[in-house]
Amino acid sequence: MSKTVFGDVEIDTENYKEWQRSLIDAKKKFEETAKLQDELIGKLKEGPDTIESFIVTSVLEIADLDAARSSVPKLGPLTAGEMSKLPSYAERRIAESLSSSITASAAAEPAVWALCHAVWMGREVFGRDLPTVFIYGPKADNGEAHTRNFLRHTGGLHPVRGNVSVLMDCPIAMAWWRVRLAKQAKSRSEGRIEFDEAHQLLRKSHVWENLVRMPLRQVTAVSAPNALTAVLCALAEAHEAAARVGREPVQAAIRALGHLSYSHGLHDVSLCTLVETASQAIRTAAVEDNSEVKDLE
Repeated sequence: MSKTVFGDVEIDTENYKEWQRSLIDAKKKFEETAKLQDELIGKLKEGPDTIESFIVTSVLEIADLDAARSSVPKLGPLTAGEMSKLPSYAERRIAESLSSSITASAAAEPAVWALCHAVWMGREVFGRDLPTVFIYGPKADNGEAHTRNFLRHTGGLHPVRGNVSVLMDCPIAMAWWRVRLAKQAKSRSEGRIEFDEAHQLLRKSHVWENLVRMPLRQVTAVSAPNALTAVLCALAEAHEAAARVGREPVQAAIRALGHLSYSHGLHDVSLCTLVETASQAIRTAAVEDNSEVKDLE
């Protein structure tokens, strides 16, 4: 059993993951799973107060609803359009609102975000048309798809996507993490990159996906703050030099730093060396990428 204290409440994070597992396609228990899905979607459609109470008291099993509410920071209103793809200004506003209340360890837990989203729904942060915000979308035409959308958008679907889900599937969690990493990059960059530039780079899907996925699943050494900062600095410099920076150059920079970590502790390597290592990999990958494009023409 794993529990996390958040504000004035204790959240059983493993129990929440088990609840998620019970909601997604279970072929041997199809009728039971469908019933649970229908219950969740029904509560959502009933409105903000109903879904808040259901998630907080029934799913997270927090008996004191008032304590749960007092634990969740305030958040300004967000429209359905903003939630479909959060603009840069909205990400910054969200991160500012949450910065003093959510720690990095809490921000990695889907259950914490589920609690926050439930309370925000109750406060009508997302308006009253919650299905449009959280379950509808392209190809979402059945209870299974609606349920998965809800779980992804309110904190991530850990049983299916693992630790990466909270960082890639939940818009508000993504906003918090992107702003945090952009600030981290600025503070560690020795003047090489500013916050705005780092934040805009992190908002590019191929940059964010690889910086999140590869350190978690393949090149763990690059999760070091200096290494992530070096990748962003190298990408920024390549962009200024008008180099073509697509998916492969980003991956190449991460792999190059991973290779460097075999012989050096990345915490001990100078930022200059880290950036040059990443930059060289980006230049090489960009040239090869362009050559492949020309060969196909």
